[in-house]
Amino acid sequence: MEVKELGLKEPLVISGFVGAGLVGSIAVDHIINQLKMEEIAYVRSKHLPPAAVFVGEKLRHPFRIYGSKKDNLCAIICEIPLRYEGIYPVSSAILDWVEEKGAREMVVLEGEPVPGLPKERKPYCVTEFEKCEIFKEKGIELHSKGVIVGMAGAVLNECLARKIEGTALLTPAITFMPDPEGAATLVDALNTSHGLEIDTSELLAKANEKREKLKEISEQYAKMKATTKEPERMYA
Repeated sequence: MEVKELGLKEPLVISGFVGAGLVGSIAVDHIINQLKMEEIAYVRSKHLPPAAVFVGEKLRHPFRIYGSKKDNLCAIICEIPLRYEGIYPVSSAILDWVEEKGAREMVVLEGEPVPGLPKERKPYCVTEFEKCEIFKEKGIELHSKGVIVGMAGAVLNECLARKIEGTALLTPAITFMPDPEGAATLVDALNTSHGLEIDTSELLAKANEKREKLKEISEQYAKMKATTKEPERMYA
């Protein structure tokens, strides 16, 4: 449901959904705040769980679309997972709306789940054949093979069926907790690939806080394990 018309012309569309480390939704939320984008539409669907999101004591729709006329940019964010049977109809409806706005390109930001902490923070790209060289020239490596599932995969699949260029920017992500460092990696990659200038220092500061907290927890656990005697075992 559209709530505001900004008169965007062939905007770049960026999207982030619930996935590994929530990196896609964290990255898109950061972009929205940094660019002071306006909410222009939201999605209502029986396929969304009955849940409301509130931030700063303010209720908001969990599946929202923002716009910036100055940057000619749209950002789509969903902060709760969709029911499986709703992924196709909702992604199709989103692409209908994107087509109406005359968009020519959609970039999906997504995390690749890895066990434990990622050993290397690097962005990867999956795109249509004609654009591969462009990303290579900008220093973003291409993924050779894999599967993107969920809303991210459905949106990219819909792009293939329409005259919209679909691109995914991916990075290894923590699976068991929100991963702001992964989100920062994706935003930096977007800056490189599309000439944006979005500051990621806030995300990296949050990542450092989480890293220190994990280190503290790990040290406390190791100390506790070292001081706890193994219980005597009884055999019969």
